Amino acid sequence: MMVEIEKIVYNGYGLAKKDGKTYFIPYVLPKEEVSIKEYQQKKDYIVAYPENIIKPSPYRIEPLCKYFKICGGCDFLHTTYEYQLSLKKDILIDQLKRIGKIETYIEKIIPSTNPFNYRNRVQLKFDGKNLGFYKRDSHEVVDIDSCLITKEDINKIINPLKRFLFKYAISPNQIQIFSNGKNEKLLKFVFSDSSQIANVIHDLTLYREEIDEKIKGVGLYIKEDRVILIGEDIIFENVKDYKFRVSIDSFFQVNIFQIENLIDEVVNEFKDSSYKKVVDFYCGVGTLTIPVCNYVKNVLGIESNPEAVKDAKANVKHNKLSNVKFLKAKTDKGLKYGKDFIPDVVIFDPPRSGLNKKIIFEISDIKSIEKVIYVSCEPSTLARDLKDFTSRGFKLKSIKLLDMFPQTYHIESISVLER
Repeated sequence: MMVEIEKIVYNGYGLAKKDGKTYFIPYVLPKEEVSIKEYQQKKDYIVAYPENIIKPSPYRIEPLCKYFKICGGCDFLHTTYEYQLSLKKDILIDQLKRIGKIETYIEKIIPSTNPFNYRNRVQLKFDGKNLGFYKRDSHEVVDIDSCLITKEDINKIINPLKRFLFKYAISPNQIQIFSNGKNEKLLKFVFSDSSQIANVIHDLTLYREEIDEKIKGVGLYIKEDRVILIGEDIIFENVKDYKFRVSIDSFFQVNIFQIENLIDEVVNEFKDSSYKKVVDFYCGVGTLTIPVCNYVKNVLGIESNPEAVKDAKANVKHNKLSNVKFLKAKTDKGLKYGKDFIPDVVIFDPPRSGLNKKIIFEISDIKSIEKVIYVSCEPSTLARDLKDFTSRGFKLKSIKLLDMFPQTYHIESISVLER
């Protein structure tokens, strides 16, 4: 059966309609004519796969990755980077309009300096034989030698890591790798139960000799709980004039080319302003909190991850600051601290689930707040939350698209609301 692709929707799939049915199809582009094969019947739509591109888009290119369409990591390797940005802009505008009932334009699109080799953190799956990423819509591991969107120094250790696992009969379910600007690395080996840890090597020298000399530490985990640490559990990342300590269990922005741009865009909201007090929710290790300190009188960072809070407090000292405090609290409970702080500005950088109405309503009731800066990685929850903010006395001043995840459907944005 042949269909014409109307548009690309948020999950990276193409939308097509025919004979009263709706189809979602990966690896296609708008206005392409495609022959498809039905794959999965859902309640309101059908998932299908393209068998043949009958009329290709002028923006279609040959993918550079041999794992594309096999590995489920990338969505847009079949088109130019410039066109990816255009698609993401349209998707973001569509989500805001359809879910948030917000008619707006994207003030600025900030591309990644390099749309490849940008990821400083990866999570590899291992099934005892294959080391790589899950196949799309499955738990089947696709064995890889390298990944086009991953930092080159991480790619260089994939095969040595594979040989290491085979040699010492080590079978973690997954391995997480974080690499900083100096190519220093932290590794997490995650096991499903304690019996699988028996063969693990406890000598950091062996990891350095056989995998990578710049490995600073290896953490062994049973599911989410760390049971053994070999070596160190922290490394440092420098961004502009800022120094950030990042531990093995903390979060740091994944795109090495966009961290500075994210900081600049947020900091620009405080230049030439009279704001004095800021609360930064979901502050992590202080990636945004620390730079903002240079432009206001006092800053309060609130974060639920205890390891990230430890890092953030250490980063106060590393950056020689005296006007910032960090508190460990979930956002709901942290609201009380936020209220008592009487801020002028609030920053949010939540997970994909976004905020909830309680948070939005209570923040909106703090009369001192003049501005909300919302960093989002999920357009649908952003649209929902912006709708709630605008219903509570705020107006969307601007929204910018910062491409944190090239080659994938994920969309990072920075929204600014003012009362």
